[in-house]
Amino acid sequence: MNFKAIAIAAAAAAAATSGQAADLPMDAAPVDYVRINDAYGAGFFVLPGTETAIKIGGRVRVEAKFNNLTEDEKWGNEDNNINFRSRANLRVDTRTQSELGLIRTYADFQFTSDTDKRGNEGVKLDKGYVQIGGFTFGRATSAFDLWTGELATNVFDRHVSDDTAWQASYTHDLGNGLTIAASVEDNSDRQHGVITSVNEQTAGAGTPGDTSDDVYELTIAEDRDDAGNTLPSFVAKVQLTQGWGWVGLSGAVTKVDAVKSSESELGYAVAAGLGFNLDMIAPGDVINFQAAYADGAMAYVGADDTADAVVFNGGSIETNTAWSVAGGYMHNWTSEFASGLEASYLDVESGDKRLMADFNEVVVAGSLEYTPVAGLLFSAGAGWAQKDVDGGDKTDAATLNFRVQRSF
Repeated sequence: MNFKAIAIAAAAAAAATSGQAADLPMDAAPVDYVRINDAYGAGFFVLPGTETAIKIGGRVRVEAKFNNLTEDEKWGNEDNNINFRSRANLRVDTRTQSELGLIRTYADFQFTSDTDKRGNEGVKLDKGYVQIGGFTFGRATSAFDLWTGELATNVFDRHVSDDTAWQASYTHDLGNGLTIAASVEDNSDRQHGVITSVNEQTAGAGTPGDTSDDVYELTIAEDRDDAGNTLPSFVAKVQLTQGWGWVGLSGAVTKVDAVKSSESELGYAVAAGLGFNLDMIAPGDVINFQAAYADGAMAYVGADDTADAVVFNGGSIETNTAWSVAGGYMHNWTSEFASGLEASYLDVESGDKRLMADFNEVVVAGSLEYTPVAGLLFSAGAGWAQKDVDGGDKTDAATLNFRVQRSF
């Protein structure tokens, strides 16, 4: 047998078979490649098989905070003089064009692990809303808020409104950077309660203007009389944003109720803000100012831990009033190094000084920020606060905060 002839014949047969197979029709599935969509900004891509653009991002933040740095502050385990936090945010943003306009969904899932006594441990939906054209439905930044601060490291809250609220709102763009907004918002997170007199607690507090400790301590949470969330808040805002900066005005109307009172009161707040871009000093530099006034709506001036009103001996509701001013400057020394300084002042007037003393509070905070590469931040912050109770004590507080943050 001639093996060479057999091998040549086999090779020829294989070549002929391959040629015939190549001529046969094939049912190959089409490849649906992921497409980039930068019409809404960097990081968006199109979900295969749809016209929906999606962006997945977030950040991881680790920080150490050192409290009780002055003699006025309390010492003890319940105050956790040194505490630590790890927090992760996962954010999903989708955009779809439709005959109704742009449909957007946004979800920000927040995961927090704290030192035991810091009090924010757990998982929550920090923001979650649907936008259809100019309408927003869900949990989003309150339409009342204007400037909320620039510092990357938070040590003490400045006296500004910075809240997320359940809402149904509409924002209309009038062109040339001018927008107006109207919103109906859930008031439950904004309510600070009403202080109601209790006989045994007010036995030594029958004189108007009495600001002794046994009276002032009635401002703590367990002495507040909450009547529930009976009506939402109504909020409106107008804002102009230009190349030079921005200017805005906002207002809110709410309802103040108390279980131990047969009546209710109207609460309201107004705020005005102004900011300038100072690129002539350094690219990215900004300076901002804001002022606010509230009557029966303490959250809107950043008056935390302060009741909205008082009720003495089961009588009528007397609203507390407050005003605040705040400002801040952020300076970029280089493309990697920046520093900021912010300050605020709050003045609170009680509706009935037999139940709550007047007081004022000042906060000063600053930070140093280093961004060696995009998305990576190292920051150090320091803050000082002083509370001056009318006819009572003046106390100081100081804190330090160190943070590492990676955004993606």
